[in-house]
Amino acid sequence: MEWVSNWWNMLELTEQILFCFALPSSLILIIQAILIIVGGAGDGADGGGDFDGGDFDGGDFDGDGTDASGSGDFSAASMFTLQGISSFFCVFGWVSICTYRTGLPLMAAVIIAAALGFATMYAIARVMMYLMKLAQSGTLDVKKLIGSTGTVYLRIPPKGKGKGKVTVQTSERLVELDAISESEEEIPNNTDIKVIDILGENVLVVEAI
Repeated sequence: MEWVSNWWNMLELTEQILFCFALPSSLILIIQAILIIVGGAGDGADGGGDFDGGDFDGGDFDGDGTDASGSGDFSAASMFTLQGISSFFCVFGWVSICTYRTGLPLMAAVIIAAALGFATMYAIARVMMYLMKLAQSGTLDVKKLIGSTGTVYLRIPPKGKGKGKVTVQTSERLVELDAISESEEEIPNNTDIKVIDILGENVLVVEAI
């Protein structure tokens, strides 16, 4: 790795600082891309709703099947995700290096790079918001689950003593939702259940089968 040391020592101090922004952020973006490709990342841009491979957490939906958290709404905070920050430093680092090497004054290079970096953050936040809205457009109408069968994921306490969770297979996806029982006995994990009713806030009423 002597050539790396030689290359680094040949750089100006300013270029070394800029490369400290460009190289790590580029590596992070490459790792993120690989994780997404192999199905290991469902960051969702920290958007709030639990969307991962088609599984929706029942607490994220209101009565009409839309996202009750408002995670599809754009805000400045939605720009400051891991993807957004990494993209900013990646664009900032490489653009500032390229513009500085063309002979542009350092301050001008930094201003241009920062502007393009923020533009990239904004664009990524908008794209992630759009993707989340696409996901939400196909959200589940829980009322159609009445009569469906599933399996207890987290034990369901006896009537009036709390909620558990169940997974129910729909025609399109496997969903996980809160559930209660009208039985006086607890329904253990891995028990087959049937949905008999829907309560407010998308809580299923189930019975063991």
